[in-house]
Amino acid sequence: MVKKTTLCIRISDTGICPYCNTKNLIKNGFTKNKKQQFYCKSCNKRCIDYYSYNACKRNTSAKIIQFIKEGLGIRSIARVLQIATTLF
Repeated sequence: MVKKTTLCIRISDTGICPYCNTKNLIKNGFTKNKKQQFYCKSCNKRCIDYYSYNACKRNTSAKIIQFIKEGLGIRSIARVLQIATTLF
């Protein structure tokens, strides 16, 4: 079983769905950025082999939610986490 906090492992290496932790993944074409896309037959969700944006990581999403609850603005959150403002 893969921990949900370790996103440095590529899906193509393990073959495990990041959502339901099963091995029912099949290849499902490519994205516009030429990244392999996978489809899970168990949970019917799609995932990308690897993400290149820091805002897609689960820890960063949790921090964004925490900063919004604290009252920080979008630009200050992006500056602190070093991510783009358009990814919110």
